Amino acid sequence: MLEEVYNLFYFSSDGKSISHVGIATHNLSGSDDEKLSFLKKNINSDLCSCEYFDVSPQCLGTNKTLSVGRYMALARRGIATLVYELALQAKRATDNPLVICTAVVNGQIKVDGNIDVNKELRRDDFPSNSIPGVRDMPDYLDKYIVNGRFYIKDLLVDDHVKAIHLLFNNKHYLSSIKLLMSFIDTVAFLEFGDVNKAFPVWLDKYCELSTLKITSNELYELRHSLLHMTNLNSRKVIQGVERRISYSIGPVSTPTREHDGIVFFNYLDFIPLFESAMDKWLATYDGEKIITFIERYDQVVRENY
Repeated sequence: MLEEVYNLFYFSSDGKSISHVGIATHNLSGSDDEKLSFLKKNINSDLCSCEYFDVSPQCLGTNKTLSVGRYMALARRGIATLVYELALQAKRATDNPLVICTAVVNGQIKVDGNIDVNKELRRDDFPSNSIPGVRDMPDYLDKYIVNGRFYIKDLLVDDHVKAIHLLFNNKHYLSSIKLLMSFIDTVAFLEFGDVNKAFPVWLDKYCELSTLKITSNELYELRHSLLHMTNLNSRKVIQGVERRISYSIGPVSTPTREHDGIVFFNYLDFIPLFESAMDKWLATYDGEKIITFIERYDQVVRENY
């Protein structure tokens, strides 16, 4: 059957952000395998003659650019062709056209694997992800996407929250709260990206710290001093900019209190407060935000083999 098929290209000058896309059109008959073989053989010549288009606006990130990481996140949901939508619309392409997508980085074709464009991309699709002598890390999307639904909370609980609870339940309270401070850094990164002071901004947006009579900035200073030095002496505390706070272990609803210049909040009351904040945050996730989550969580170090 005669149909239009397409060689698609994305262009990146630095391997980090995608500036534009390209398209080359062919009218071919034969089987799908024959058409794909033709497209592969003509990638180099099509690169020289392709027509340029902007990236589809719906694929851009919060900074109005498309990173290669975000492109990969779209590919991991099987929707990378959305990036080329303006080009395909200009050619009046049918739904689900036969295409090959190729990366062009700093003017050079870059091939990492040979994967069906409609397949949801996974770690094991790239041989380079397997390191000799190192156990392969399973792809979290294989476990936590079930029947099209992404169970983000289950992923975060398994990767992070269980360890926090394990330490707490075994009375390793300091190690537990250190890990919780680090986890707040993680969820703040997932929400805002690599920006300054994401930790207190996330808490202000989702966590009702006023019930403990402490502030996000005070907790941020505690985070600095505990994670870096295991003391209560952050720079802003020493300078008198923020109060010196710490945690205590007491019955539920133990009020925050001050002793000898230190304000103590009850860790047992903070844990459910944070978990409520986490639920409030997770309730904000929709299709577009899930793509951002995948883009950022792909950068998070995991230990769940």
